[in-house]
Amino acid sequence: MKRRWIAPFLTLFMGAVAIIIMSWLDYEFQDMLIILLGVLVGFYIIGCIFTTILNIFDRQNEKKLEEEAEGEEMASDGMPEGQVSSESR
Repeated sequence: MKRRWIAPFLTLFMGAVAIIIMSWLDYEFQDMLIILLGVLVGFYIIGCIFTTILNIFDRQNEKKLEEEAEGEEMASDGMPEGQVSSESR
């Protein structure tokens, strides 16, 4: 969908932040790589979950809009709003 880039950008951004912080704190290279791998995998999963949640909300909103539009079409029934049909049943 339109949000497919959220997870990769979140992953790369947080990876860059992690590298900057670990360099500033003088981590060993091997420790830095292990932690970076964990950060990248973790934030990729978080990004995928976030994207999925946003897509679910979009689907729910689309259903509501369709139901409202369908309800308005049935309610109007060709008559101006506020008028009552004089047909007998």
